[in-house]
Amino acid sequence: MNFTDSPFEKMMKQPTYSRGPAAHTPAPEGTACHGCPYWRGIACVSCYRELLKALGGR
Repeated sequence: MNFTDSPFEKMMKQPTYSRGPAAHTPAPEGTACHGCPYWRGIACVSCYRELLKALGGR
């Protein structure tokens, strides 16, 4: 049953298909971020690993 004459109504009735999270790609070798668990495709403004080392693990 259609409520409008919109050509998008059929599309809006279809179930949504969610995508999973993107695959994690490691930081390039030779960079300061190589091996960092906080790497998300871009370097941090301030390095979290260095900040955690400075705090002494608090």
